[in-house]
Formats: sequence, structure tokens, C-alpha cells
Amino acid sequence: MSWYKTIFDVPLKGKTVLLRTDLNSNVVEGRVVVSSRLREHAKTIYSLSEEGAKVVVMSHQGRKGDPDFISLKRHADFIKKFVDKDVNFVTWEEDFIGTIKQMKEGDITILENTRFLEIETQEKLSPQEFSEAHPIDKLSEAGDYFVQNALSVAHRNHATVTGFVKLPRFAGPVLERELVALEKLDNKNEPKLLILGGAKPQDSISILGSMLEKGYCNEVCLGGLFGEMFLHAKGTRFGKKDKFLDEKGYAKVEGEIKKILSRHKDKIILPLDLAASDGLDDRKEIRVNELPTEMDIMDIGRETTELFKKKIRGSKIVVYNGPMGVYEKPSFSIGTKKILETIAFGRTFSILGGGDTERAIFALGLLPQDFSHLSLAGKALLEYLAGEKLPGLEILKQ
Repeated sequence: MSWYKTIFDVPLKGKTVLLRTDLNSNVVEGRVVVSSRLREHAKTIYSLSEEGAKVVVMSHQGRKGDPDFISLKRHADFIKKFVDKDVNFVTWEEDFIGTIKQMKEGDITILENTRFLEIETQEKLSPQEFSEAHPIDKLSEAGDYFVQNALSVAHRNHATVTGFVKLPRFAGPVLERELVALEKLDNKNEPKLLILGGAKPQDSISILGSMLEKGYCNEVCLGGLFGEMFLHAKGTRFGKKDKFLDEKGYAKVEGEIKKILSRHKDKIILPLDLAASDGLDDRKEIRVNELPTEMDIMDIGRETTELFKKKIRGSKIVVYNGPMGVYEKPSFSIGTKKILETIAFGRTFSILGGGDTERAIFALGLLPQDFSHLSLAGKALLEYLAGEKLPGLEILKQ
């Protein structure tokens, strides 16, 4: 029996369901890029509507000050196409409570970007304090059930994630699928391989340390900027890349990396070689002991790729998050493509996460069904695997 209740286990006809989704999408030149998140959450919205629920959808998009911090109006248009039903979009300046109270069975209303609300990101507040603040208090009065449908936001103590403690709380089908897949990782005796890459590793370094400390993974292969930062902490000097690392402030986390290396060096597999570009997109393979270079490092090398593939074939469970390099350029997609193909066509149970990972899978000609589970979460997935308590899941336990 699960520790959480699911929304389709209760009567829904005529009930107002406050549904926390994650419609957060890539925005390119002002255009919202359709993602698996939009499609999967649209399925939940459709199913709830078909059951006769009044579906009130909440989501964020981007962060304040970033180019992708935009309205959810375009997302609402996509949802309307996916569900083939009328979808009402309401801003926070409008009478959204009045709109919700006038909804009929099967109606769908999408509320404006939750991060347009000042209260949303005040993470020092408790769920109880959120519940008594506007507009969470009014939304709670208008709703019958609260549904958390996104693991990808469950690591945030945000108002629309943890604030609906006055309502019965349930897991939605998207979250349930994530949790069912993750339960397969609970057996610590199964050898687990963690593969981390990507271009934004700072937030995940402490999570990696926690996973190694608690024994949640046996070995970790590091590619992309993740691997380069660990090599740098070990004393490797890249040349041109050193200036980039300094400008981005990676020196702040180097002490933490050195601590992880000193405690778990036997479990951390770092690149032996790298692939660089001379500006003409020509791939130049460079062994780590041949650095520094003034060329741009764009991928792990072929020897490293073969080493990582060998580790994958020797593991029963693989967790993958983030590409190994600049996979968008064909010459430098080799590391990411070969690693993903080895996972896809091997016999391992695999869980993959992160928006960049999903984009790489499609770009390189693979499909989500090639893997055991493609998570819609990135950082939240890693925090869960590290045994951290996720606020958005904790409120489902109460």
C-alpha cells in the first residue's frame, strides 16, 4: 500500500480540484517550446475533466528577471489543443475566485504564472503560514481537493506547492508514475551507477555528496561541465576554460568538490580525454594530461566514452542526468549519443531526468520508451535519490 493517496481514488464529479502541475517550458525567441511536461500534464487535466471535476490548473514559468519569465497564456493555448476542450485563462488581476465558483462540471481554468505572486517564492514561510496568506486562503476556500502532480516542483517550499494544507491532498498520475519508478531504486544492495553532466552543476554538487555519503550510488561518471569542475579541483588546468570557470564563480564550490573527492575518490570516474573545437567545428581529441589548450572544450573524448559505456554495461541500475557535451553540434554529440544508446539498448533499469536530457534524447533520434523511466524532474529527482525530504511530498504524508 502506498504512503500517498491518488486523486482518482475519490469521487470527482462536481468537485473543484486545485491541480499543481509543472508547465514550465523552454522559451526560444519568445516562443514556448512544446515539451513532454506540457503533454503529460495535459493528459491529467483531460482525465479530471472527463470525470466531471472542475479543474483549476496552477503552474510557474521561469524565474523573475529571466527571459523565460512570461505569462502562461501561450501554455493555456497548447493545453486547449491537447485536450480539445474549452480552456479558460485567468490572470491574478481578474476575479479568479469568482471565475472558479462559476465553473461547471468538466470545466478547465488555468491560472496565471504562480511566480507572478510575491508570496509564491517566500520559502521561509511554513505551509500553515502559506495557507493563511492571499491568495492561497481564498483558493483553499474555493477548492475541494489539492493535487500535486509534479515531482519537478516538489523540492520547492513554494506557496502553491505546500500551502494547501487545509484541503485533502492527493498525488496526481504524473507524480504517481515517478514515485512508482523511483521505488525500484530503494534496494541499496543493487549496484547503481550515476551519470551526471550538463552545464549547470553547481546546485547538484551537494546532492552528489549526499548520495555518495549515504551509499545511494556505487559509482558516478561525471561528464560535461560537472566533470571539468572536478578535474579542475584535482589540479587540471584547461587553459581557455579556466577563465570561464572563474567568471562563472565556480571557485565558490571548489572546496566542496575537494571534500567529496577526498572522501569518495574511488567512486568517482572522471574523463580521461576531452573533445575540443578550434572554432571550425572540427573535433580534436585531447587527453587530460595534454591540457591546457586554447580551444573550446565541447564533449568527453572517445576513450572516456568507452570507459563510461563499460561502467553502464556492468550496472543493473543507471541514473542519468544531463548531457556529456554540446550535443546540439553533430561533431560534439558523440559522447552523449553513445552513452544514451548504451543505456537504451542495454539490460539495465534506467531512470533519466532533466529538461536538457529530454531534449538530447529527441535530438539524437531516441525516444522516451527506449528507457525504463524518463522523469520530468531534474534537480528534484536527484534530491529524492539523495534521500532528501521534499516539501511537496511531505505534505502528502500528513
